[in-house]
Amino acid sequence: MEPHPDPSAPPSRRGFLLGAAVGVVAGAAGAAGVGTYLSRRGMLTMPASSGGPKVESARAEYAMPGPYPGRVVEVHHPAAVSRENHIDRTTVDAMVDRGMAELTGTDPGDIKAAWGRFFTRDDVVGIKVNPVGRKPLSGESGRVTGAAGAISNFELIVKVVRCLRELGIPPQNILLFERYATEFIEAGYADFVMSELPGVRWFASSAGFSPGQLDVSGFDDNRNLLSVEAARHVAGYDPDVFVTMGFCQPDHSKKDDRRFRSHLSAIVTRLCSKIINLPVLKDHRSAGVTLALKNMSHGMNNNVARSHLANISHGFDGASEQISGPNQCNTFIPAAASQHALRKKATLHILDGLIGVYEGGPGSWNRTWGTWRANRLFFSTDPVALDHVGWDAIDAKRAAMGWPAVDRMGWSFWTPASATAAALTPLASASAMQSAILTSASENLSGGRASEVFNERQPEHIILAGELGLGRFARDEIFHRRIDLHG
Repeated sequence: MEPHPDPSAPPSRRGFLLGAAVGVVAGAAGAAGVGTYLSRRGMLTMPASSGGPKVESARAEYAMPGPYPGRVVEVHHPAAVSRENHIDRTTVDAMVDRGMAELTGTDPGDIKAAWGRFFTRDDVVGIKVNPVGRKPLSGESGRVTGAAGAISNFELIVKVVRCLRELGIPPQNILLFERYATEFIEAGYADFVMSELPGVRWFASSAGFSPGQLDVSGFDDNRNLLSVEAARHVAGYDPDVFVTMGFCQPDHSKKDDRRFRSHLSAIVTRLCSKIINLPVLKDHRSAGVTLALKNMSHGMNNNVARSHLANISHGFDGASEQISGPNQCNTFIPAAASQHALRKKATLHILDGLIGVYEGGPGSWNRTWGTWRANRLFFSTDPVALDHVGWDAIDAKRAAMGWPAVDRMGWSFWTPASATAAALTPLASASAMQSAILTSASENLSGGRASEVFNERQPEHIILAGELGLGRFARDEIFHRRIDLHG
């Protein structure tokens, strides 16, 4: 695995050979045929300026898709992330200023004009971060050793908070929040708020992961996960705001009607007037990609584990060779993200693509975890258009690294013929070194699928969210503007 290649460099020898191997195994193109492959799939990244809406909607009914439906601004700077994966704060500041200016049609650096388009000094603004892709902690087992993290970066958060403060919003009216307090703390956000964001408050919807996920207080059976002080930051879920879907976890009691409900976080319904969504550019085992929509659906609701069940056998008594589970992310994500309170408050989405994840998401516990210095930030009020563009970016990187597209993963694409092809691929090599590389490539692909547990990934949740009116998915309705900055 090549976790941190230079995105501006030509494909590596390993990337090319891995692409060749996957071409035999799964029909995907390697690095040499990325453009042809993506064009054939209809997923070729849009040019720097493409068709679609360019005029602001002056009276947007909802925050999603907001005043700029279909508009996505991508800002790239090759020096944003160092080879040691350190984020340059000055560069990030410049990227944010340019991205917000292009999104709103204001002058770069005019913070009040750009940010004032969305927020006023009377707002209480919640900033939703994503800590799931954090790097391993010192001495932590079960994660890829030496892996880079891919989270909502501190440097981006500092800039966002500074811009809100420029509008006169007091620090106590800025809230940093996440689903699980334990993950928020482990990723370093709690200490970061205390040291670098004086006066800013932080909250979590629940204490930590629980298999049940039904207690609206946010504690379920895991109150002992937190100190008394940390527990004060748990806000819970709103008992009166929820979405009902007709599936549940097998261990839920059949006498408990809550098993069919997912309640929206009280942080969303009761603490904030507006929300800034800071997702991360990542692929995902069940959802295909985890971008703006999933950072809201799974990051702001309870009872989310029912959206993808694991360890269900197709055979008798677990005897099946294939252990998989039902995957309902394609319907769960649009339904959960489209709740009225969330749709009215999720005002701005900034996709953190400084360090992206092309395979092994959502976390570094997956053995195929692979990141790259994408050096990008994406800006939009439309989460569907944003996720469409992000999906393209991830698939392009996967093709360059020799992986099938996200919607070509899962057990349903792993047939006996493809397994045999993977085993035989190294025999076509010209040298012992090539044989070893191709063997590793086929093992990576097999490992990626073996840890899937799902028959397929479901990025089509983005399409369905568009059908619910959360944004624009059709390519001719998306205006994607890429800006390349240089030092």
